[in-house]
Amino acid sequence: TWEQRKLGDFFKESDEKNASLEFGVERTISVASMRWNPAGNGAAKESLSGYKILRLGDLAFEGNRTKGNPYGKLVINDIGPGIMSSRFRTMSAISSPCIGFWKYYLTVDGVFRKIYINSTKRGTLMTELVVDELLSNSVKVPPSSEQACIGALFSKLDSLITLHQRE
Repeated sequence: TWEQRKLGDFFKESDEKNASLEFGVERTISVASMRWNPAGNGAAKESLSGYKILRLGDLAFEGNRTKGNPYGKLVINDIGPGIMSSRFRTMSAISSPCIGFWKYYLTVDGVFRKIYINSTKRGTLMTELVVDELLSNSVKVPPSSEQACIGALFSKLDSLITLHQRE
């Protein structure tokens, strides 16, 4: 059975910086697509120490309203540790989340739309996330074993759709 849990049971606000230059420009993450941007985003090398670190399983908030998400969106890092612009809000995983499940669950409009409406505010250029408000919201989540099955199912469906589109 799925149980009601606060997002704060799974994630907490993070502001880890790349101060020691653990990651170079080749580990730049494009948050909007959750893909590597090995050329970086045009920032000077000297500014990399101010970039945020996003580890595997961490969340980033993409506040760009022009990409079909009027309130922004949360994305989970499913590609590996790297760096991203400090303008994005990040949350680190409290324990190892089922990345495959959360990757798809975060996109369920019926679950997250109201949460985004109540946890965001319009900024000048992008929607801004109010992290404390977000983490206080509850969602229904299945047990870890079911999360793994759901994540695997959607990952397989994605692979099959991609394969079909290539044909």
